[in-house]
Formats: sequence, structure tokens, C-alpha cells
Amino acid sequence: MKYSRTIKALIALLAIMIVLTTISIAQTSPTLNVNDGSLVGVSAANIVWQRSYGGAGDDRSFYALPVGSGFLVVGSTRSLGNTTMGWALMLNAEGNIVWNHTYLQGAGTELRYAINLTDGYLLVGNQLLPNDVNGYIAKVDSQGNIIWETVVGGGNVDKLFSGVATTDGYMAFGLTFPDGNNGKSAGWVVKLDRNGNEIWSKTFAEDADTTLRAAVNAPDGNLVAAGYCDPEGTGIYDVYLLKITPDGTQIWNRTIGGANTQKAYSMTTAPDGYVLAGESQSPQTDTDAYIAKVDLDGNLVWSKTVGGKAADSASYIGSTQDGGYLVCGFTFSFGAGNRDFWLIKISSEGQVLFSCTAGDAGYQEAYAAIDEGGNQYVMVGWTDPIGHPELIGKATYDWWIVKLSPATSGGALENPLVIATSVGTFAVLAATLLLLLRIKKNKK
Repeated sequence: MKYSRTIKALIALLAIMIVLTTISIAQTSPTLNVNDGSLVGVSAANIVWQRSYGGAGDDRSFYALPVGSGFLVVGSTRSLGNTTMGWALMLNAEGNIVWNHTYLQGAGTELRYAINLTDGYLLVGNQLLPNDVNGYIAKVDSQGNIIWETVVGGGNVDKLFSGVATTDGYMAFGLTFPDGNNGKSAGWVVKLDRNGNEIWSKTFAEDADTTLRAAVNAPDGNLVAAGYCDPEGTGIYDVYLLKITPDGTQIWNRTIGGANTQKAYSMTTAPDGYVLAGESQSPQTDTDAYIAKVDLDGNLVWSKTVGGKAADSASYIGSTQDGGYLVCGFTFSFGAGNRDFWLIKISSEGQVLFSCTAGDAGYQEAYAAIDEGGNQYVMVGWTDPIGHPELIGKATYDWWIVKLSPATSGGALENPLVIATSVGTFAVLAATLLLLLRIKKNKK
């Protein structure tokens, strides 16, 4: 009788655990596939506040940087007539406009990047012409008023994506299509003095269809840029890293790749190297976010892909206050539907700490993220016009700035997937049950 009661109790407990685990799995958020074999839950973020700026045209924000307790956000607007204009907004801590300015050179202008200076800001973007693109760089004061502006390039498509301040001026990075290069782009670097005068312009990796998307100052006074190239001409791209001196002399270049396309869109510094973010794609699959760390000489330390069953991509990486990194971009695999804002936090060793989304049934893409502390983050990008479902997918986007708090506590997921733990518990109970049944049988 004693063993019968014990067996019945274990059977009842096992049944209860099956029910509870079924409920737990049903309520668990989707899981993120990380190529180190781990699974991480993906939850909808808690929105602290959100702001949408734009009009009837196509308006997109591409970058943001913290300024005091607020933010400078840059991008473009096509809502002030039939012209794309560079647009910069200074926002306060609540996301409300402090000042806004538009910038126009030629037929159109877009802003892709901004740098905080001691006496204002450097804006990096492009002049948009009917059949051409040139680089556009402007220095503005603390209120967004132009101090100087310049257009670089000409004759071919010349496009800028980012820049850095140097001890004697500024450098901007992008791509250009040299004459006679069979339609292939080359990495492009432009050097300006402090007054906006062009000192030199140089190309790199002309034979590999190369783009430079991001750059940082190296600890030794040189510069490191990241992007992508197609060295074999097969349509499969590798991460491309370039280290140059302040006068544009190449120190080294590195490629990171393999059977899959791997592109770097953003980079930030680490104490002992650099961390990159972008996307990876095999010929048979959709894209995943790609994150990699390299040492100070550009050698790969670790890399991983992160994503789901549909297209996912990372467009930005930056440092967090606790020594980790924020990665943001868009996801089709998770969220409310279509394309959503996507935020990932990783440790300094590359461990994914959390992943969350923000968005609705329309299209949203994030291009920058800022760590506000206290498990709160600001994300910047663009969205379908909120409240107008009839415009979804019509390319009439608005700026979207969101302050959010991921559903995490102390870096742990609020609803982690615990199937492995549950299976382990079942195994212990099952083994105990079988042992008791065997003992009972022997007693007979």
C-alpha cells in the first residue's frame, strides 16, 4: 500500500507537470536562433513613449546620437514638396522637438550620419540628383544652423554613409564607381580640413565591388573602416575591413567570409578590438543578423548569426553602459507582423542577453539605438504612417522614435523557453517511477 500510494502520487505529479509545461510552452514567446546552438526568447517591448514625425511624403530617419538628456536625429523628408531634403531634429528627453532644420543641395539631399563636435555637429549624407549621387557634408552649430557645407564627388555615383572627426579635420566613408571599373564600386574615403575644404579623396579595393559603411578612430591614431566586398565576383559578399593612416595610406585590409554572404553595416570599438553588425545570407535562406568581433589587427575573434525563419537584419551596433553592446535593425521573423523594429543586447563575449521587438502590422526599420540606463532604450528609424493601414507598403514612411523597456529583469528573459529543463525533470520522475514499479514487482 505504501508503494502504491507513492506511485499514484508520482503519476499525478507527472500529469500535472505535463499540463503546466504545455501551458508554459504555449505562452512562451517565439525563440531566436543563435548559431552557437542557443535559443533566446523574443518578446514585445514595453513602450515608454513613441513619437512619429513626417507628412504625406516619404520621410526616413537613419541615425541618432545622444545630446545631453536628448537626441539629435537625422534623415530625410519628402513631405515639404516634391523634393527630398535632409532633415535634422533635436529632441528632448521625452522625444519632443526642440528645433528642426532642413538641408538642400541640388535636386535633393539626405542625411545618413551625424557626429557630435565641441562646437556643433557634423552631418554626413548625399546630394541626390536626377541621374547621379554625390557626397554631402555640413558643419552646423548647436541649433542646426549651417556653418559650412560642401559637396564631394561628381561625374559618377559617389555615396557617403558615415564619418569620423580627426585631429585636423574630418573623414567620410562610402562608395564610388570609378570610370572603367566595369560597374563595380570601390571603397571611398574623403578627407576635409576643419573648414570643409577637400584635402584628398581615395579609393580602395576597386576590383571587388566594395562599400565602406562605418568607421572609427583606432587607439593608435589611425582609422579602421568596415563594409563589404565581392572579391571573387560571384555575388557572395565578405566583410571588408580597412585600416588607414590619417593621410589615407593603407596599413592593412582584411576580409571575413565563406560560403555565405556576410556584410558589415555598422561598427563600434571594444577595449581590445572592434565589434561589427550587419547581415548574413546563404543562397538557400533569408538573411539573419550578423555580429562579429575582431581584434585590433582585424583578425576574427568570434562571430554569430542571429535570427528566425524569415528575413532579419542588423543595421547598427553601439556600446551599452554596462560594457555590452546594443544591436538593432528589423525582423520579419518576430513581432506584430511584416517588418518590425528589432533590438538585441549582447554581452562583451557575444552572448545574446535579450531580444525584443516594437511595431505594428505595417513596416518598421530601426537604424540606431541608445542605452538610456535602467533597462530603457531609445530606437530610431521609420514606420508606415501610424493610424493609416491603407498606406502600409506604399513607401510613404514617417520617422519613428521609440523609448522602450524590454520585458527582462536583470538580463534574464521574462518568459524563457525551458523545454530542456522540463524534459530533464520528466526524466527524473520517470526513472523514479520505473524504479518503484520494479521494487513493487520484486516484493511480489
